[in-house]
Amino acid sequence: MAGSAGDPPVHLSEVDGAFALQHEGVGADSSSVAERTGRISVDLSALVDDLPDCVVVIDLDGVLQHANATVDALLGLDCSEWIGRSVFSFVHPDDLAGLISSIGTMRTKQVGSPIELRMHDGEGAWHWLEVIGRRVVLPDGRPGLVGAGRDITQRRMWEVAAHDVAKFQQVVHVAPSITMLLDADGTITSVNAAFTRLLGHDITNAIGRPLASFVAPGSRPELAAALARLAMGERGVSFEVRLTLASDPTASRPLRFELSGMLDDPVVAGIVASAHDVSELDHVRHELEYLAHHDALTGLANRSYLVEVLQARLDLGDRFAVLFVDLDRFKPVNDLWGHETGDSVLRIVGRRLQQCVRPGDLVARVGGDEFVIVAHGFETIEQTRPFADRVEASLSSPYHLEVGPIRVGASIGTAFPDGESSVASLLADADLGMYDAKSERRGGTARSVVERRRSAVERRRLADEFIAGLERGEISAHLQPILAVGSDVVVGVEALARWDHPRLGLLFPGSFIDLVEDAGLDIALGDAVLTSACAAMRRLADHGLRPDLGVNLSVGQLADPQLPDRFGQVLEANGMPWSQLVVEITEAAILARRGAVGAVTADETLHALHQRGAALSLDDFGTGYSSLTHVRRFPLSAVKIDRSFVEGMCSSAQDRAVIEVVLGLGRALDLAVIAEGVAHPAQLDALRSLGCEFVQGHLVAAAMPTDVAVPWMLARPAPAVQPAA
Repeated sequence: MAGSAGDPPVHLSEVDGAFALQHEGVGADSSSVAERTGRISVDLSALVDDLPDCVVVIDLDGVLQHANATVDALLGLDCSEWIGRSVFSFVHPDDLAGLISSIGTMRTKQVGSPIELRMHDGEGAWHWLEVIGRRVVLPDGRPGLVGAGRDITQRRMWEVAAHDVAKFQQVVHVAPSITMLLDADGTITSVNAAFTRLLGHDITNAIGRPLASFVAPGSRPELAAALARLAMGERGVSFEVRLTLASDPTASRPLRFELSGMLDDPVVAGIVASAHDVSELDHVRHELEYLAHHDALTGLANRSYLVEVLQARLDLGDRFAVLFVDLDRFKPVNDLWGHETGDSVLRIVGRRLQQCVRPGDLVARVGGDEFVIVAHGFETIEQTRPFADRVEASLSSPYHLEVGPIRVGASIGTAFPDGESSVASLLADADLGMYDAKSERRGGTARSVVERRRSAVERRRLADEFIAGLERGEISAHLQPILAVGSDVVVGVEALARWDHPRLGLLFPGSFIDLVEDAGLDIALGDAVLTSACAAMRRLADHGLRPDLGVNLSVGQLADPQLPDRFGQVLEANGMPWSQLVVEITEAAILARRGAVGAVTADETLHALHQRGAALSLDDFGTGYSSLTHVRRFPLSAVKIDRSFVEGMCSSAQDRAVIEVVLGLGRALDLAVIAEGVAHPAQLDALRSLGCEFVQGHLVAAAMPTDVAVPWMLARPAPAVQPAA
């Protein structure tokens, strides 16, 4: 606020809780001044409250010292509750910089020039105010400002129309988005030309008809629910519906509607509805829904959909066979002719498998060169043998490619459900049968029952050693940093379990996690990892660094009703807030069933953690372990792009396309997107060009012991603004 410094300074005093103004140089003895001041302060307080303009007193940091009754009336808030708090929280984010700058200029100037800004009321509506300020001295001697603000919202609306209602109506008429006015029953009383441009309907025929008559039948409940919410007093409602096209009543276009209830407004007296076309977003959603259940390379079902189908069939008690198919001699194809040739082989394999199966059977790709067939109606190996032989013969036929004819084989293992089967056990049994078939093909023999029991004995020994290792402190967290692209600032770390085995050396989770879960030790493992990681977070916090801490939860942890309380105790002991914790989840852990007395569902545990302040992140997004169902199902703050897509994005257009789609989803749903497994500079450059903001992988840093990770992170660039503790 530019102004003159020539005016005499104004002092504020408090009399009976009200601010009174005193000018220096008043010629009166102290008693008369006191009398006059007392009398004037009372009169001024009432007079200021009666002013039609807002009057506030703030210090130069924007902290509210006093506000008149007009502020309460305009903003619909009890400003007495805001005394001592910042007024910046009422100001529109786009207007903050101008206000702060204006306050800064008032440090050396007496009276400012008017500025215009937006402030919200208690119900979230914005008001335009013209504000002018004067420098004053607060009762405690600090410099401050007294400001007067006038509501100019209506004037701004008139200015938009340039004082020309016809022009304003024309602007609305040609706007690209649909704008309409509805009565309380949802009947169209006015609509602009966008209704015709987007849907083809004549607006003259639309007026007087219910909006529901243009809504596709499947979307009408959403419209009815929105109108009902407005009738119950909500000021604004957002929803999506599909509106039919005039050219083809069976076709429709998805639109995002915003309804504002203004039935009590004497001018509008209706419901203001605006709608914009979301066809592109809808297309992206359908693509992601497809990707969530299908393999991007072959178009077959992915592991996620396979798990759903198997669980459904188990629940129904169906009789079926699970055939696990693994290609033989496929790795040399990639090594000799490259991944593009390998991808071509995999696509042909997918087509051949679909030609072998019958209607009602399912074919899924579950790994690089691993496929699963769910074939209904089979109950014994003898019944499935002709079918398995036909599949094997089909996959063993030559593949005629540009590089020439290529031959690969296939090994097939078969499993059947029984009363104790789960999805995991079925796939494990079929996988085991496949390895037995592969061993026999290579001249070996299938494993005997004795050999399998011997393996179980070895696993039991390792489980016993794990229990002892927990007591000896051999289980700890290694931390892998997550960096912001472009700034190299550490924004988070992922805690990964490591076992420093005295006999076998450092073990990764793949070496022990299955036996730990089978033995019911995953809860103890999770507690040990979190305790180790939080101790490192406390050391970082001592130096002012507070990155997010990501932890993974097992099936057992998700079923543990005491987990939120135990996590809270560990966080509190290390002075770490819940808001710093990020719980990373995979579909495998969410879908797995764990029957136990007192167990809770994964949904209950995740929502309990989120209610306490923890953030939720969906891991391995884009593979079989992710689904848009879970994006809607949980209050997610982030998703992680699976490393397999990052690995192939520089050589595979499909992988790059998947990453682009996931980044688009993140922007549309306001989710942070983190790329995992970034190992090469070319991958980082490609991710940066696509607008990916966060990366994790060996190019940044491998998972490190806490004694190495802490100094490594302290040596990195610090964030511009540290997160609040």
